[in-house]
Amino acid sequence: MNSEKLKIAVLGGTGNIGEGMVLRLALQNLMAEGVKNEVIIGSRSREAADEAAKKALSELENCGFDTSEINITGSSNLEAAQAADVVILTIRFDHVLPLLNEIQEAIENKILITPVVPMVKEGNLLVYKPPEEGSAALAIQKRVPSSTKVVAAFHNIPAGKLRDIVKCKAVHDAIVCSDDEEAKKLVMKLTEHMGCLKPLDGGPLKQASTVESLTPLMINLAKLNQLKDLGINFS
Repeated sequence: MNSEKLKIAVLGGTGNIGEGMVLRLALQNLMAEGVKNEVIIGSRSREAADEAAKKALSELENCGFDTSEINITGSSNLEAAQAADVVILTIRFDHVLPLLNEIQEAIENKILITPVVPMVKEGNLLVYKPPEEGSAALAIQKRVPSSTKVVAAFHNIPAGKLRDIVKCKAVHDAIVCSDDEEAKKLVMKLTEHMGCLKPLDGGPLKQASTVESLTPLMINLAKLNQLKDLGINFS
């Protein structure tokens, strides 16, 4: 894997978190220390992915960025996973397992990043509801090839701040968990140059349950206290 020119597939890249992730990754190509990459937006609909890619490039241009060194394309989820070195799952937990069945062979010997949080609505609030494995990350690891390096990251990042590539000045802590140290280091390097995130080593993948469970808490806090785009900062 060439860490200087990564091909990164963002599956579910047409949603809120996916859109922000695409923009932040693409902008690393304009940074001296950024991880140079090509972004492939994956979707169930190739047409939707193509439109999302055009929208992302247009948004970057409208914000004054030079996109001549930026490559964002759209594809089906399977084709995006096949073409990528690193795959990011930005979809709901109930859609993850069927997608993993579809892309099994495509993710062999690759890094798979999961910001996925299993949660359900009870009344007006959200509740963390992990699968029997204990977390979405462990459930995913159980269902992918043994050669796939699963990394849990980006769970507690506010989508609005991630998409705000011009005004966002706040720096949020991003906890990264994995059993593979080299994969963790690469994801932490990607995170470091996203502009509004600071990576923190969260330990092995079994720790992901604690990190995942913070997401519904933050959403509930925002709802109950009329706040917006809450993030985490440890000090």
